[in-house]
Amino acid sequence: GRYKEAILKTIIGRFLPSGYSIGNGFVINSRREVSKEIDLIIYDNSSPLLFKEGDFVIVLANSVRAIIQVKTTINDITTLKKTIKDANDNGKIIRSILTDSRYLFNGIFTYDSSISSTSLKTALEKIYENEVCPSNRRVNHIALGENTFVRLWDKRIDRQPHQKFKEYELDKLSFAYFISNILHEIDKEKTPTRENVSLFFPYPSKDPFQKQVINAD
Repeated sequence: GRYKEAILKTIIGRFLPSGYSIGNGFVINSRREVSKEIDLIIYDNSSPLLFKEGDFVIVLANSVRAIIQVKTTINDITTLKKTIKDANDNGKIIRSILTDSRYLFNGIFTYDSSISSTSLKTALEKIYENEVCPSNRRVNHIALGENTFVRLWDKRIDRQPHQKFKEYELDKLSFAYFISNILHEIDKEKTPTRENVSLFFPYPSKDPFQKQVINAD
């Protein structure tokens, strides 16, 4: 699947603003905890790298803006749950005094998948029964093939965080929405208003394409 990672890396890299780079490798935090290998890491070039050889990097946690695990296929619950768990474990590592409160784009990108909506709901509910990954570090964007896109939404009810996944059926636009959300999150750091939001996405709203809501608390 390395060539699949390379394809996605090239596409994302074309649209990244100056000051950001994308590679694969590991993240280390101030406690010297090291992540598992991450397929794609988007990082801020203003922080130094610990190591770089071609596209392979070892980066500091405070420089990371997005992490992505890339899969050729996910066709069963076991694989999906393991992929989410690994990504959440990496999210827990990406922390520092500067970044603990900052949102991290934590995504899973799958070129092809036959996971049903029922299986997706079962997998996500089982994962989050005992999940302790911080809410701003856990998996929040999933592309399951070219039609199915899943996003974690975070709202507050009675001043308490309330998280839920929404599954959308988007005809051949799942990949586009996944990449657009990465770019939107990076743009939010530089221009934290809602001025540019609609420019990143094909539709004014995904609500007409929503299939189900899955609680993640």
